[in-house]
Order: sequence, then structure tokens, then C-alpha cells
Amino acid sequence: MSRVTGRPSRRIDQLRDKGFRGGRIAPHRAMIGLEISWTLLVDLVVLPAIFAVTMFVLLDPLMDGWRAFFEFARAPLGLPGGVSTRIVELGPLAVAVPFYTSEAGWPTARDMQTGWLFIGVLALLGVTLRGRLLPFGYLLRALAVIQLSAQVWFWLAPPPFSYTLPDYISGLLVCGVVILLLAPFLVAFTFHIFDFLLWQKVYMVSLLLGHLAIMLPLQAAVHAWIIHRGSLLAMPMLFLVFGVLLDVFVYISLYGWGMSWRSGGVLDSVDRRPPVLPQGALRSVTRPRPTPSAVRRSTPPMGGPITNPLARPGADA
Repeated sequence: MSRVTGRPSRRIDQLRDKGFRGGRIAPHRAMIGLEISWTLLVDLVVLPAIFAVTMFVLLDPLMDGWRAFFEFARAPLGLPGGVSTRIVELGPLAVAVPFYTSEAGWPTARDMQTGWLFIGVLALLGVTLRGRLLPFGYLLRALAVIQLSAQVWFWLAPPPFSYTLPDYISGLLVCGVVILLLAPFLVAFTFHIFDFLLWQKVYMVSLLLGHLAIMLPLQAAVHAWIIHRGSLLAMPMLFLVFGVLLDVFVYISLYGWGMSWRSGGVLDSVDRRPPVLPQGALRSVTRPRPTPSAVRRSTPPMGGPITNPLARPGADA
């Protein structure tokens, strides 16, 4: 404490960032203030805008690739009908999104019985899983509740269903196209605000866009096959759990991995280096552990002297 100002001295400020081994305690990147600068403006506006415009320009060849994949996978999946196109207007421009025209029927009595059995298996597994598998058990219970609500609705409601299979698949893919265009800005406002290098930020956006561009048509094809084979009874669970929510989890997984990368700004490699003991210092220090007898010996009677609990028997305190 300074005798003149009454504030902590510079020495105390330096010791506050020192570890018990003498190494520097680097601040967590979540505790670092965000400095407004032109570099930050580029990371938050210019860089995601470049990726969004590039993605928009590549939408037509990407949709052609999706259509070719749907045509190729239609026969192995056993989906009747063909591949149609839905025109989505994005301002003055339009994008042709392909989708399957296969239909799915109203659940039959056999489909309902299979659904009840499926709910029972999910609930039984969710209740019996314990220990490290308990979080997975909670997921199975949630899936059982969602499927139970779908079972009850299809059991009580008369046909037809509000959504057909082509409407569902086309809506899923149109939502995927919107996610592809907005994903660069999502990454910018959640990942670019930290002190990562430019190539790391570009790499994160490229990984997300590349992953989604391949995953979205695969996801739509699997949904179309399951709903066509299992009737409309499978649509609610696929939409609520394995639809857009699964696309969001893709970015959450990549984000968690990216936050483990070493940054190049405030938290550089020197700050994150493990602390090293000074040369000549004692490498290992063994401390005696107090035993119950030593504690009883060190407990003074009323008004007696206090002794060292770690001292040897018979030694001076």
C-alpha cells in the first residue's frame, strides 16, 4: 500500500497476477474487455459479409449439387416420385431449392403399435441408465415424452395432417439455406470477438459452412426415408429434435472446439505456458499429515498452552 496515495503499490499489482510457483496467471479470454477498433469492425462486419456474399453467389451450383445427390439417392432409398424444385425469392433474386416429392401416409394400426413399443423402450432405457450414462438417460426420457405427445395426437385427431412430406422436406431445406447465409454473422458475433488470429476466424466460418453444406441434404434424405417408411407419426420428433436443433448443435460443437485453440493476442503462448519452478528450488515438498493422536495431544486443556499439531512427540513446541 502506498503511503502517499493509499492505493495498492505497483509491486502488489504484479504479485496479484503471480501463481504460487512464480508463473503468470493469464486472464481468461471471457474476462478480457472488448476493445473497439477498426480491426474489430473488420471481424464483425466485413469478414462475415464477404462469406455471406460468397455463399449467396455459390447457392446455384450448391443447389445443383443437392439435386444431383437427391436423384442419385432416390433409388437406393426406395422413395417414389421424383425431385422437384421450390423457388425461394431472396429480394430481387431467387433460389431453386430441390426436394423430394414422395408422400407419407397416415399412421396405421401397426404403426401406432410400433410407436407405443418404441416409447416403452425409450422410457425403460431412460429410467434404468445410471451413473455416467444418466445424461443420456434424460435424453431418452425427453424423446419418449415427445413421441408420446405425437402418439396421443394421431390417436385422437382425424386425418389429414397439416403438413405433407414434400412440404416438410422443402421447408427444412429452405431453412437450411437461410442458416447458410446467416451463419457467418453468427460466428462473427460469438467467435470473432475474441483474440484469435485471422486465419483461425476464417477457418471456423469455413468449417461451419462446409459442414452444413454437406449435412443438410443428407439430413433431408434421411428424414424423407424415415417418414415415408414410418408414416407421418415420425415427423414431430424429427422436426423438434433432429431438425434445425441438430444444425445448431453442429455450431455449438465446432465453437467448443474452437475456443480451445491458442489465441494470438492477449493470451499468447507465453502467458499460457505452464509455470516453472525457479532453478535450484525444491521440486517436491512433503507435508506431514496430522493424525488423530497428534490432534488430541495438541488440544490444550482449559487454560493450557497451545502446541504444534505437526511436532514430533516429545519435541519442543
